[in-house]
Amino acid sequence: MENIIGLASSLAYIFFVIGIATVVAKKSQGASETSRKVVHILVGNWVFLTPLFTELWAVVLVPFTFIIINSLSLKYTLISAMERNDDSLGTVYYAVSLFFLSGLGFILGFRALPYIGVLTMAYGDGFAAITGKKWGKRKPFPFAPLKSLAGSLTVATAAFLATFGSLLYFQKDFSTERSLLFILFIALLNGIFSAFMELTGKKGCDNLTLPIGSGLFAVLTMEFGTLPYFLYLAAALAILVYAFRKEAITPDGMVAALLTAVTLYTLGGFLLGSSLILFFILGTGVSKMKTKEKSEAEKTQEHTGARNWKQVLANSLPAVILSWIYFFTDEPIYLLLAFTVFSAAASDTFSSEIGMMSKGKVFHILTGKPLPMGVSGGVTLQGLVAGIVGSVLLSLPILLAFGPEEYLLGVLLGFFGTIIDSVLGASLQRKYEDVSGKLQDIPAHAMDLPKKGFRLVSNNAVNLLSLTLVAIVGYVVTTL
Repeated sequence: MENIIGLASSLAYIFFVIGIATVVAKKSQGASETSRKVVHILVGNWVFLTPLFTELWAVVLVPFTFIIINSLSLKYTLISAMERNDDSLGTVYYAVSLFFLSGLGFILGFRALPYIGVLTMAYGDGFAAITGKKWGKRKPFPFAPLKSLAGSLTVATAAFLATFGSLLYFQKDFSTERSLLFILFIALLNGIFSAFMELTGKKGCDNLTLPIGSGLFAVLTMEFGTLPYFLYLAAALAILVYAFRKEAITPDGMVAALLTAVTLYTLGGFLLGSSLILFFILGTGVSKMKTKEKSEAEKTQEHTGARNWKQVLANSLPAVILSWIYFFTDEPIYLLLAFTVFSAAASDTFSSEIGMMSKGKVFHILTGKPLPMGVSGGVTLQGLVAGIVGSVLLSLPILLAFGPEEYLLGVLLGFFGTIIDSVLGASLQRKYEDVSGKLQDIPAHAMDLPKKGFRLVSNNAVNLLSLTLVAIVGYVVTTL
């Protein structure tokens, strides 16, 4: 009965908000920024109704319903009061965030999670547009030229208040009682981090990254925050800032990398978190190594500049998922497999980056025929040897965490990763023809269609798929 009351109250409230926004839109003779912000801010208050639910299916049903409704409204303008005339998916991302945070908070028992994330998004991002428009003359962020200092301070303030109030009120949900000063410190950190996340959001993506990122950062830090954790966090941040200054990572890549680092350390421990840092340092190092041959080959490849969020997730998402599975099951095999993801990622990175410096012939991994340097699916002897070196280095944390037998497995799975990446690159990844008819990974002209492979299968997709297969094969091998 409680769930029925919760559902009825939720739907009544949501449609009440839409009704208010519709009235505002009519008074302004059409959908306006005001009507959209009314929806944005008030819908976030739905989180205060989540205590009415006693089962998971009920708490996620409302946001799941609005994922569908908002998707249809985006396409057919069903609710004009909340739509913009652009290609932003912000309203859909908003509903996805509500779904993810309410569901995960219910499963984990961390009631503060949806409150922090949703209220930061609703009030921080919502009022940032208002304060930015009124007082936002100063725009000091080169990577976000349209965002103002006033708007960022608004987001930071909202995140600080949402974090402090939620952690203080729901403190009993956590395994360790924290002092008021500790909670204030977390709230301050989350306020700064939230403001930075909002700056990096584009096309409504901040409706996804800001709530999920702020919520997870706050509750994981509250639950697992110790002196070693904060030292690790400081080291990771220092490395990312240095990499950003050297144009090795983008601002959105920094957000993805920092959230990944927090997740891996808190759920998988110091060595797994260190694997991410080690991979980033070594991978960035070999990427910066240049020869004439490599510079020429990179001209025909995807994503050869600073690492963005897609590249970060393509190389770390399987490890993040495995660390969550390990957290819920406490089965060491999933932790081991998370380590092997970075062995494989390093092996592939070493193989690709150092292989392109080879002066020898490049062979198609499936047919053995010659290929131009830099085309996905091509291998060189130098690259294969480099792949083994990368796997050996990134398997060292496995040796420390598990032992020599698991270390050998990590080395083998890591090298398997670069092989399967080349196979998938040769068979599935999209390829285009240059002006002379030779294959390359990027189109010669903006409207060119792929001549081989699948249009949606990019290099990032191949990386993600190959690392996922490494984890699956590793699971089969260890269980057999």
